[in-house]
Amino acid sequence: MATTYIRYGQQDRRRGPRPGFSGGSRFGAPSRSGSSDRSFSNNRGPSSSRGGFGNRGGGSRFGGGRGGGRGGNRNPGENIPVERFINKAEPVADTVAYVPTHQFKDFPIDERIKRNLADKGYTLPTPIQDQSIVAVVEGRDIVGLANTGTGKTGAFLIPLIHRVITNQAGPVLIMVPTRELAVQIADEFRGFARTLSLRAALCVGGAGIGPQMGALRQRPAFVIGTPGRLKDLMERRALDLSHFDTVVLDEADRMLDMGFIADMR
Repeated sequence: MATTYIRYGQQDRRRGPRPGFSGGSRFGAPSRSGSSDRSFSNNRGPSSSRGGFGNRGGGSRFGGGRGGGRGGNRNPGENIPVERFINKAEPVADTVAYVPTHQFKDFPIDERIKRNLADKGYTLPTPIQDQSIVAVVEGRDIVGLANTGTGKTGAFLIPLIHRVITNQAGPVLIMVPTRELAVQIADEFRGFARTLSLRAALCVGGAGIGPQMGALRQRPAFVIGTPGRLKDLMERRALDLSHFDTVVLDEADRMLDMGFIADMR
């Protein structure tokens, strides 16, 4: 079996004929020689090649090297720092489980919301919920950073529902980058506000705008939508943001990446 050597470092762009062939024109059909040598030949001397394969005689640059080879007598396979191409396994650091400082029953939220949370099986809050619910209940502005699937939706929906039903806040606008995320938030809202007399309008593209305009005429407590559709509804005078005093930008970084900065403003 022939052995292929890979040379790391400076490459010689002047390549001669294929190994096992004698000299001749590059574009012609060289005749086969009897040699089966397929190793590097880098020995300096009048008959050495320019770093190609096999032994070649003199001739043109396309038929065979005329000067000495590069690299002296060193075998290109020697002294290669192999460790540079090996990724060493790093020990995984032990992660410390987060211990919440609250339970849902301890939060200063309406008892009806707590019952709805208990019906959904919510007992202990996630880290983002544990650290943000009280701040939102108190009316503070916050920026929350958490991975997908860590309960960000509940972190802002639960306290905002409480503020609305206790008349501490007016209508809430929730802006999200995609229709799928808007539908997901609307579903979560229905679960958290199941026994409450609250309505939410879902305003997204890909659906008829007429029913959405009708839902806005009913003055919903929550409006959940994507930037393009919300802007369209504003231009049609179906959505008046002067009635809103709370806004949520969910996945704001993704909306900026998608080019929605003007619509967000």
